[in-house]
Amino acid sequence: MAWKFNFGRPYKITGNKENTIAECEEETNDIKSKRWGKPFKDRRNWVPYNEELVARGEFLLELAWVKSWNKELEEMNAGKKGRPYGFPESLIRLQGVWHQWIDYRGIEGITRKLAEHGDLPKHNDFSTISRRVNRLDIGFNLPRHGSVNVSCDGSGMKMANSGEYKQDKYGKEERKWLRVKITADPKTKTLLACDVCIDGEGLSEPDTAIKHVRELINSEIRVEKLWGDGGYDKRELFNMCQRNRIETAIKLPKNATHISRGSMRRSREVREYMEKGYRRWADDKEYGLRWVGTEGIFSAVKRKFGENVKSRKMQNIFHEARSKFWAYQRMKNYAEAAVM
Repeated sequence: MAWKFNFGRPYKITGNKENTIAECEEETNDIKSKRWGKPFKDRRNWVPYNEELVARGEFLLELAWVKSWNKELEEMNAGKKGRPYGFPESLIRLQGVWHQWIDYRGIEGITRKLAEHGDLPKHNDFSTISRRVNRLDIGFNLPRHGSVNVSCDGSGMKMANSGEYKQDKYGKEERKWLRVKITADPKTKTLLACDVCIDGEGLSEPDTAIKHVRELINSEIRVEKLWGDGGYDKRELFNMCQRNRIETAIKLPKNATHISRGSMRRSREVREYMEKGYRRWADDKEYGLRWVGTEGIFSAVKRKFGENVKSRKMQNIFHEARSKFWAYQRMKNYAEAAVM
């Protein structure tokens, strides 16, 4: 069998017969449908969702907080030693979201123009913006009561925007990547926690999931169920879920042994997995929700803000990568509240 290319699109030659591009595409679609099973059905209610996407743009110029500018500064400076704050935290948080697209000098220009038009009392310079943004507390708002479901996963991000050729040609050090590990509720698509480290360093993904779940439990939040791919097949994680009565949907390898070896919970999960087979197990466990809670968020953040950071100091690199997910969640929360 050989391949030919027509304007960059391949078609194969089998024997003396040349398959047309249309035939190849039809064959490829057949393979995909067999691989992925049922065709996708879009059940999304597009009217409110479209309005949410529009409202995310409104968030970038939401200035209702300016009315409490002086009051917020008074609260921030109460009991503060040294030089008082000159700009409220609400402005810095908004500038932190702008920074996902715009450099600090550009943000100074936007703020200056808003001040000229009377939308802001005054503007800050780029060095003040940089210093305050890099010190922002970018925690995620957790539910005050009730329960959550959690899905955990990790993904890579680039520490620079240079391509592989430039790195191979001029790079003096080994190319490093960031590893972002998130925990989110797959049913509400809400981020709950995010950790960033150099790939290959720091806690492993299962250990990070244990850390995030413990933080939720310590905040008196009930965790109902945990989703994870094959990388989360760790006995310590199963044991923690057993102690806290958390249901699990963690994919297991085909050759997994049912011998407990320190985790009776994992042993039971393996037996169930082997008895049902992957398809039935995945349907019963709603394993497909794992993608919604993690891969969907990674995809949305990288499409909107890019998959590389601009900072150079290591602490700022970690902060900037984490702030991408913080900014995405802030915009999403605002849009959902506006549409309700």
